[in-house]
Amino acid sequence: MLARGVAAIVIVGCLAVPMGALGASYQSPAAASTTSLAASPSSVAGGQPVTLSGAAPSVAPAGASVELYASPYPFTEFTAVASTTTAADGSFSFAVTPDRNTQYSATVSGVSSPPVTVLVTDQTVTKVKALTLGRAKVVLVVFHPSDLHWGNARVSWSFASGSRGRFSPAPATRSVNLSPYAVVLFTTATLPAGHFRWRACLHAPEAQALANPSLPPGCTGRGYYGRGYLPVGFPGPVAIARAERYLRTRIGRTALAVVDSEGRVSGVNVNEQFITGSVVKAMLLVAYLRRLNAMGQHYVDSHSNSLLYPMINVSDNDAATECWSIVGNAGLYAVAKAAGMTHFSVDTSASWGGEWGAALITAADQARFFFEMDSLIPREFVGYANFLLSTIAGYESWGIPAIARPLGYTVYFKAGWRPSPDVFLVHQIARLVGHRHTFAMAVMTDGDPDLSYGIDTIQGVTAALLR
Repeated sequence: MLARGVAAIVIVGCLAVPMGALGASYQSPAAASTTSLAASPSSVAGGQPVTLSGAAPSVAPAGASVELYASPYPFTEFTAVASTTTAADGSFSFAVTPDRNTQYSATVSGVSSPPVTVLVTDQTVTKVKALTLGRAKVVLVVFHPSDLHWGNARVSWSFASGSRGRFSPAPATRSVNLSPYAVVLFTTATLPAGHFRWRACLHAPEAQALANPSLPPGCTGRGYYGRGYLPVGFPGPVAIARAERYLRTRIGRTALAVVDSEGRVSGVNVNEQFITGSVVKAMLLVAYLRRLNAMGQHYVDSHSNSLLYPMINVSDNDAATECWSIVGNAGLYAVAKAAGMTHFSVDTSASWGGEWGAALITAADQARFFFEMDSLIPREFVGYANFLLSTIAGYESWGIPAIARPLGYTVYFKAGWRPSPDVFLVHQIARLVGHRHTFAMAVMTDGDPDLSYGIDTIQGVTAALLR
């Protein structure tokens, strides 16, 4: 979207012109006979023309010489910039294109006009874009005279929800030079769905060289503002709240994270850590495929498939251990970092060993991982990984796929369960694609009396989301 222009203002006769700046010919205007000067239009953006028109004093003959003087910001000195002659009626005009706030004065027959100050606004181009994970990106290009150094300047940002919400500060950024005539201001912010407003304050040197009359409150530099919209994702807030209510009726320790179709994360206990069970095998798959790519191998060889297929299709633990022996915990941590996980760890002090089964995971991290998984896998392996995750053996396809597939969704998923030690933990993570939507969900349970109870919890949450 294009930023709305800010009105510029022309002030006539408010600032005195230094006598010496206009040269020896400059004189104070006579009370009964003055040179007049006015600017039209009264507001301009940088690079737009202005017509300066005036009339000579009555003492000036027709065809008298007219000198135009200009003093650009910071208004320290007037210099001659143009000349013309008066018409028969004593009128004259000049076409000028100021690139910053500038004072003008015209002199005819030794009589000078009062100064006219033309305020020039900068030109801007603004784009606001919805990103994944419930984020908005604001990009603002600011055009300015080439001798103003506005690059690498601090930019303060703030955002507000809706049309009346209170503005909250966001992390500051630095402006970036796009060319000698332009800088780029940009940031991303995580925001609720719906309409929002933003403000930016550029703390640039000589910020007053261009007019900025509609400065946002609290900005001591150059201020900019605008609006944007982040769409509501699927599942919507009502469905997610219904799933949360159902989960609260279940015993044990539970968590739910939903990454909706717009990438926004919501749920309950989303950052609480759980022992992984077999869920981490999906991370082992991605780590192994990334390793093949890093080695320059762009196909899945038979040996690799002999590990990866059973590890995912039937959740084979021996295959997972052999895969882990190749990628190691370092491979798991590399995938966690690439996926932006904030709470992943491997408990190397666990009584059952420090291998893949000692990983600690959260619902939010795993739901985001599945939502963004295609972008984490080298392109040549995306189809292979999706095939594995969508064709898991039937006896392993309980929980989310059991509910979602009959409703028309393709489900890419991984489940995990284990006694812990005398009660069960049962988890499942999935990406669901269908009905023009893609979203991800993670359901984690611990303290289940048996496996079937955990499965029922996952299926109940899924049904509440999709009904």
